[in-house]
Amino acid sequence: MLKKRPPLWAFVGLALLAGGPAVIGLWIGSLAYAPQWSALALAVGSGAILQVIVEVTAYLMRSDGRGPAALTAPATMAGLAAGVLFMYVTAMLVKV
Repeated sequence: MLKKRPPLWAFVGLALLAGGPAVIGLWIGSLAYAPQWSALALAVGSGAILQVIVEVTAYLMRSDGRGPAALTAPATMAGLAAGVLFMYVTAMLVKV
């Protein structure tokens, strides 16, 4: 697909672009004192997360050429399972 491998900073930049608004919105929302500011910041954070999910899903369906069947591919399911596992392990470590 690519002639040469993208540099690491490109992946770091994309990760910051995808996760930055979510982290900032959720962080500010959890620290806000007024309920309306908290709701606004949490909405920005959750909207950023939803946008990433929509874009990644559309990319998977376009890039594979199989349409919605690409979402049930073994690699996609393994990535989803790894993400859920990482989320639960992180939550478990934070509670300790």
